[in-house]
Amino acid sequence: MSASSSEATLPYRLRLPGPTAVPERVLQAAARPMIAHRGPEFLARFKSILDRLQPILGRSGIPPFVFASTGIGAMESAVVNVAGPGKRVLITTNGQWGPVFRRLAEGIGAEVDEVVSPLGAPVDLDGVRKALSEKDYAAVLTVHSESSTGALNDLKALGAIVGETDALLCCDSVSGLAGAEMRADAWGVDVVVSASQKCLMCPPGLGIASVSEKAWEVISRDDRGPRGYFDYRKFRPNSEKGEPTYTAPIAMLNALDESLTMIGETGLEETLARHKRLNRMLTAGLQALGFSLFPEGAPSPTLVVMRTPGGVSAPKLIACLQDHYNCAIAGTRFEELKESLVRIGTMGWVDETDIRTDLEQIAGALVDLDSAADIGTALSAAEAARGG
Repeated sequence: MSASSSEATLPYRLRLPGPTAVPERVLQAAARPMIAHRGPEFLARFKSILDRLQPILGRSGIPPFVFASTGIGAMESAVVNVAGPGKRVLITTNGQWGPVFRRLAEGIGAEVDEVVSPLGAPVDLDGVRKALSEKDYAAVLTVHSESSTGALNDLKALGAIVGETDALLCCDSVSGLAGAEMRADAWGVDVVVSASQKCLMCPPGLGIASVSEKAWEVISRDDRGPRGYFDYRKFRPNSEKGEPTYTAPIAMLNALDESLTMIGETGLEETLARHKRLNRMLTAGLQALGFSLFPEGAPSPTLVVMRTPGGVSAPKLIACLQDHYNCAIAGTRFEELKESLVRIGTMGWVDETDIRTDLEQIAGALVDLDSAADIGTALSAAEAARGG
């Protein structure tokens, strides 16, 4: 399809690495009439939500906390509960979200050290091990799926390193949870935070936090500094009763209830496998079009981050897709990569038809920008990667 096609006939396609497209049945659930947020019907639904999140988190024991928040709010909730004025934290940075953790930690007066890896590289495990051997830390703050670069960090290996110390391992899995495997208990991830708008297939608006018993021993103390809305000590007794802590965002929780039902119908194992399969297909198809994979090591299964073919401007490609194909993909905030990097979600409510359409529209946009593109080769590569 080229730019000469009737743009008015093309449906809008949200192909960002979050927020993502929301299934119609989830939208319909969000539109249900309001009910009493502490009545028996809603409380049964809320308890079911907490129960069904546990296997996705890989957690048993303390039920998760679900609350109205953005993803960064969920990140802040972790920081204020495990750190505080004068507490020292270690942050692993290999993209955009480590610096957010740094800002949040410094904002409450914590002392911050950082282990920095090149953009696209995985977390420097040796650097973390060395830092932990030299100083005592209250917590190590890391990212599961670094959505700015497409890198998937090795939480199992990181958890083993941190587990040899008294520090807590706290993880942002906003773009990972329900799309990339999370085994919080088995891997020693003491605090996992996430949000609703990515692999969980819901609109933005819900934060999720899950804590281990090791973390709770720290969180329950009074020496972490001031905590208000995000005080986990208020959340736990309510979650254990299956009740929201504050006024429940009923529409959003209805949506999450439905999305968890859909994940249950598919099965968690197949849901995770689908993310990997679609990611392989899109990666192979784009490589056949001349793109090159950006992240080093294991890429996150929930998004594809690629360098554009030589001579193709990423901003111009993004604009062409938006203007002529009604398709929204993402670029990057890193100035040195703006001309060459694109990011496309393979998370949430996506199927193989979406991937084929991605490739067809991107190939069309490349031709519109006077670059070569063989869509047949791209689709064949995607199909070959489907079962790889």
